[in-house]
Amino acid sequence: MSTSQLEKTTADIERMFREFNIQSIESIRHRLPRNRIVEMELIIAHRDFDKLLDMYTSGKNFSVVSGRGPSGPIHFGHLYVFKVVKFLQDAFGANVFIPLSDDEKLVFGKIKDLEEGEFWAYDNARVILALGFDKKKTRIYISSKQKWVYRYALTFSRKLTLNAIKSAFGINDSTNIGIPFYAAVQIAHILQPTLDQGLPVVVPIGLDQDVYMRLARDVAERLGIMKPASLYVRFISGLTGEPMSSSSPETAIYVNDSEEVIWHKIMRALTGGQPTIEEQRRYGGRPDKCVIFEWLKAFVFKSKKEAENYAELCKNGEIVCGFDCKGYLAENLTKIAENLREKAEKINLIDYLMEE
Repeated sequence: MSTSQLEKTTADIERMFREFNIQSIESIRHRLPRNRIVEMELIIAHRDFDKLLDMYTSGKNFSVVSGRGPSGPIHFGHLYVFKVVKFLQDAFGANVFIPLSDDEKLVFGKIKDLEEGEFWAYDNARVILALGFDKKKTRIYISSKQKWVYRYALTFSRKLTLNAIKSAFGINDSTNIGIPFYAAVQIAHILQPTLDQGLPVVVPIGLDQDVYMRLARDVAERLGIMKPASLYVRFISGLTGEPMSSSSPETAIYVNDSEEVIWHKIMRALTGGQPTIEEQRRYGGRPDKCVIFEWLKAFVFKSKKEAENYAELCKNGEIVCGFDCKGYLAENLTKIAENLREKAEKINLIDYLMEE
């Protein structure tokens, strides 16, 4: 991420904290179980999660909703959010609901038809579930196949105005009508555990997705039910320094990438190192500006202490990006991807699918 992009992102976060009642995770960090996700500061903020913790302390369970729009293979950026979801299930025994939003990808033109969406939904589901979710407490579903989604979306659509949706998404009159209606569909995914099972909801998301949460909270208030809480996951740069994107495969590592492809992408990734080995040894690197170090923190390092020790080696010029860091990341991601593929092949989706 360039300096100008970093400044913009920081400004956006500060603005959202100020305007939309989002609080730093520091306000509740002491109440969260010890875990590498918490220790490595991969969750940066929350809205109302303290209320769910209060309820949990008094004996009431909560649920987690986090979805995936199936339009292609899963990359590590997608898995990053689901690792947070699994942490919440492991730590709090939370029920997890995973909508596979084929309807979203259709109306936004990312797939040609629902059949393509279904193919990728089942593919993505197996990889997500390979992270180790509890069969008894996890339900995954394809959005277009669930009748309740449409019924709830119709109901919620009466609580939304076209002006509100146009303003929230920046759309105009030339937009196909599926896009504004999809806002009601997404809200159905979020509020379903509260309406059907009386469970409070938390949604782990990136800050760029908060528009859905604000709309869902508005609808919940009008329905007289508990507003969904949210946890905000740290942005991870793509390998090129730009955001990870399925339309730019070089920005991400996919679970189905071969070892050769993984090494190829990582060896060309943006780093915080010096132009030459001699300069790296003399002046040291900049781990705070290095995408490779960022990915190591997100996916490889086991603790904050390990990350800090590695950063010191970099700053002291004791390790070199091309020889040490890139190879270390490539080796680890190759092993993780291979392991996930093996586990995904053994997943029996029937154990997790919500009844249609």
